[in-house]
Amino acid sequence: MKKILKNEVIGLGANSSKLKEYKDSLIELSIEQKEAIIGLMLGDVNLQSQNQGKTYRIKFEWGDKNKAYVFHVFNLFDEWVLSQPHKKERLSPKGNLIINWGFQTLSHNAFNYLAELFLLEKGGKKGISENLVQDHLTPRGLAYWFMDDGGKWDYNKNSKNRSVVLNTHSFTDLEVEKLCEQISSKFDLLCEVRSNKNRKIIVIKDSSYSRFYQSIKPYLVEEMKYKLPKFPL
Repeated sequence: MKKILKNEVIGLGANSSKLKEYKDSLIELSIEQKEAIIGLMLGDVNLQSQNQGKTYRIKFEWGDKNKAYVFHVFNLFDEWVLSQPHKKERLSPKGNLIINWGFQTLSHNAFNYLAELFLLEKGGKKGISENLVQDHLTPRGLAYWFMDDGGKWDYNKNSKNRSVVLNTHSFTDLEVEKLCEQISSKFDLLCEVRSNKNRKIIVIKDSSYSRFYQSIKPYLVEEMKYKLPKFPL
């Protein structure tokens, strides 16, 4: 039987038999996709279900500054996404124009394991399973977590402090403590939990920056390197 290609199902209705056949041909994420999505889920990416948890879809959205990264992730999950990233515009409370780019995967049971890792029994609110980092986060995943929701600790232009931050505002204090402990153990990094905007974040200390950088370097997208400290290794 001839394999149905993605471009043959774009624009078809949800009840299309051809679309169903295409979805049935998708079995599971590739290793690269599985590693990346763990880091992305630890960032701002969201998991949603439209049928009480029978299947899930993944929603992605980033600001206009990271448009190149949007299309990088879009291409990474290409076969799971049936429409191009779309531009979203809104005005901030101060009247400034804010531009975001977003896209979503199709709904599929291949994503159900992510609900077991991140949604747990929280009524849809994102959380983390007990040994998430230890069992599932790889250097590639750490790179995507940083690119998605990380940055410099010190934004002073002349600072030589190379500490970096993983923003964890959507997780509970206890979950952040667990994440910090597991990152430190698994990747041999000196980390600590600090407060930011009345929530907890993870800081990877300056003394561990070289090890951190070498771990994520092979997976960094060129356009996202602006998030790294400028002071050399």
